[in-house]
Amino acid sequence: MKRTIVITLIITLILSLIGCGKKQETAKNMEQLQKENGIPVRITEVKTRPFVQVLTYNAPLSGIEESTAKSMVSDVILSVNAKVGDYVKKDQVIITFPQDTPSAQYNQANSAFLNAKQTYERMTRLFVQGAISQQDMDNVTTGYNVAKANLNASSQMINVKAPISGYITAMKVNQADHVAPADQLFTISNISKYKSVIWVPDSEVQLIKKGMKAIAVWGEQTLTGRVSTISLAMDQDKKAFKTEIVFDTQPKQIISGVTLEIKLDVVNIPNAIVIDRKSIVEAGSAKYVWLEKDKKAVKTEIVTKHDNGIEYEVSSGLKAGDKVITEGISLLTDNALVQIIQ
Repeated sequence: MKRTIVITLIITLILSLIGCGKKQETAKNMEQLQKENGIPVRITEVKTRPFVQVLTYNAPLSGIEESTAKSMVSDVILSVNAKVGDYVKKDQVIITFPQDTPSAQYNQANSAFLNAKQTYERMTRLFVQGAISQQDMDNVTTGYNVAKANLNASSQMINVKAPISGYITAMKVNQADHVAPADQLFTISNISKYKSVIWVPDSEVQLIKKGMKAIAVWGEQTLTGRVSTISLAMDQDKKAFKTEIVFDTQPKQIISGVTLEIKLDVVNIPNAIVIDRKSIVEAGSAKYVWLEKDKKAVKTEIVTKHDNGIEYEVSSGLKAGDKVITEGISLLTDNALVQIIQ
């Protein structure tokens, strides 16, 4: 039994040695074949073509002017005088609260104003007759103006007006709702034009210029516009630069508040030397490509400029007609013989 096991182990060892020898022979034959016929590679001929670099952002759409009114009192809403989609004019009363709202003190302000008005009118007649001095008249006038200002402030607290002319794009309350100070009531948008605000990182802001064309897509709708302003200082909270885009085209419906995909063509060169990233070999800060010249691989340094994530624009090192090796790169050494395959 032991003799049988020993014989089996010896046979297995012999077969393993034979197999290793065959592998080494095959590898040697492959290396020899490449030396004789060349390393199999694929190439592409360099041609000038357009190079485009697009930056994409997502941002909400709003009217060119937009304002949200907030409550200044704590009370129950007496009436809501407009709805979403209505066009309203500046200073039109949209929300009303009861006149006896405690924090507004409207009734007290109204009484004080009426008293001050009567006194002012009476003292004005006496002043015309010369019965009182200029100082007395000035004091009465000041009291009247203060009472009038207090009444206006109190009235604005219980009669919430439209801060701008435009469309009601959001109504956040209903009649009989109880609200607290600083609660949002409604939003008005001036949609004669639309705009979006994007936040651009410092690595990209130098590529964006005022007046640059912007394309925005929402569903099946496409809006075209221009970069209108670029902040000169980075927002320290967002660590980005505020950039505003104003759109020239109008959407088919009011879509304020929706999120758009906005694209900026920051680089558009009609005739450029362009190469795929996968064909480039990087060594430290230098970039190289392998060119096929007279059936040999030649390592060539290039200088790139713009990068769109897939391709580079090459500013020097390549010219139209050069044959760049795109496959088989990992096997190459300088001046190695290559065999072009289809």
